Amino acid sequence: MPDTYVLRRFHSKMRDLPRKQVLASADGAIDISLKNFPDTVLITKGTACALTLAAPTAGVPAKGGHDGMRITIYSTTAAAHTVTQTSPGFNNGSTASDVGTFGAAIGNYLVVEAYNGIWYTVGNLNVTLA
Repeated sequence: MPDTYVLRRFHSKMRDLPRKQVLASADGAIDISLKNFPDTVLITKGTACALTLAAPTAGVPAKGGHDGMRITIYSTTAAAHTVTQTSPGFNNGSTASDVGTFGAAIGNYLVVEAYNGIWYTVGNLNVTLA
């Protein structure tokens, strides 16, 4: 997934910029390695995109973990995209909540935050966990 950064002319400050924003134009895994950890994933594939999200590592980032790190996944196309987190599932829900399915509308999103090896949903718009 290529990197992209958005700058606002004459108004941008480093603290306003996302640390890392990536485009998901094809099916695949979201890279959550600490070196490449994205703040924002923009799904740009025109048809349904199937993404996977590995379980986060427990612990603070200074010690190699993901606790407190947040990812926002946006749909920029009107398709029923999916984000799968199989073990332990979103909100530690196992198979009852391991797939987030986006409603087929531009602007739908899913926000997750890592804590103790689990992705917890912080917010979403038209994304169903099942």
